[in-house]
Amino acid sequence: MSAEFPTDPKAITKMEKDIAKESKIDDTGYKNALKELSSIEKSEAKASKAATKAEKNLKKMENRDYDTIKTLQKATHSHDQAVTDLHSAQSDLQVKRQQAQRLRQDIDELRKHADQLSKEKQAHDQERSSKLAMLHAQPPPTGQGVGASTTGAMVE
Repeated sequence: MSAEFPTDPKAITKMEKDIAKESKIDDTGYKNALKELSSIEKSEAKASKAATKAEKNLKKMENRDYDTIKTLQKATHSHDQAVTDLHSAQSDLQVKRQQAQRLRQDIDELRKHADQLSKEKQAHDQERSSKLAMLHAQPPPTGQGVGASTTGAMVE
């Protein structure tokens, strides 16, 4: 890095606080992304379970429809109801599958976002560590008097 670092203890302390604040902001963003990912994963699991249940319900309605056709002469009304149930189950299954697919896509996007945030956090952490190491590696200020800065202006 070619950035000049302050030699004034107050300026160094302020820079350290700023770096710590940046780190905390990165940590908070990363933790929030992980919480959101966890929440979406739970929702996706529930949606998948609901889709499985809907598939079982669809098969049940198909079997019911078949049985009703066999006894169509005796149960025309029952057959009509089963067909209605079948269409409803198919529609429900389609909706559940679409929801599960959308949630899987959201998970993929959030996982990519979390991975990106993790990479950025690592880069920022490394950059901050380097800055701190360079700050602490500088020799202590000599002969400039208390409050003097590198620009010659007094710092309060």
